[in-house]
Amino acid sequence: MFARLRAFLSAWRDYPREEGELIGKRYKVLSRIGMGSYGLAYRCLDTLENRQVALKQAKPSKGNVGKKMLMRERDILRQLDHPYIPAFRDFFEETGSAWLVSDYVEGLTLEQLIFEQGRIFGEQDTLRFALNLMKRVNHVHERGFVHLDLRIPNVILRGEDIYLIDFGLARRIGDERSSDDGEPELDKDGLPRRMPAAIASDLHDIGHLILFMLYSGYTPIPGSEERSWSEELELTPGMRRILLRLLEGSNCYTESREFIREIEQALSNSESESTDS
Repeated sequence: MFARLRAFLSAWRDYPREEGELIGKRYKVLSRIGMGSYGLAYRCLDTLENRQVALKQAKPSKGNVGKKMLMRERDILRQLDHPYIPAFRDFFEETGSAWLVSDYVEGLTLEQLIFEQGRIFGEQDTLRFALNLMKRVNHVHERGFVHLDLRIPNVILRGEDIYLIDFGLARRIGDERSSDDGEPELDKDGLPRRMPAAIASDLHDIGHLILFMLYSGYTPIPGSEERSWSEELELTPGMRRILLRLLEGSNCYTESREFIREIEQALSNSESESTDS
């Protein structure tokens, strides 16, 4: 009984803001973007500057942990300064909630492109996309951070421009990480404890992102058994080598620039083979 009551109270405290509500005396809610384990995100109109922004609220039910995580995201965004990463705009507290304001990026996520728009990515398309995305990721790494959530919902296309969003799980390289399952153990700062944050984690995530793109053009044979990606996908040796290094843990990349160089080489080889044929 007590557990059900606690769950009800937590859900009530985290109840989303309604369209038209004014937050921080200047941000008018236009729509809700999404909800995660520790935060809620909204698309809002900044009534003072007449521009759309993204507002992320630390879930009140998460207490000080949610607030500290949002503050850490704020501090990271302040240091990134990249045209294809949403810029930090504001941070404030109101009625017991902490709020982070950043640029709103209008466009379609890679997830929407694949699963809703039916976009198909060939190998060369995927290599070009991964190369552009890795330039953003490498910038994050050079500033001393890792993203730790490089998934297809966190990559947005606006025209031909690729944006990297949602730094809620980002950490300084070498910091500790934890699982968000259940009630995580807290570190000395009162934040969820994690395994050491490393560049290898981001590169592993990029491997899975590449697989999503390559599978966009895959049609399974009716009645056939499910096989591994290396058996199902027809790949050039260069792409196969890249994925093995990203996903299988053998001869893995030690830093993002090494990976970028190999993408460039694989893309050059792939384009040469297409020209020759």
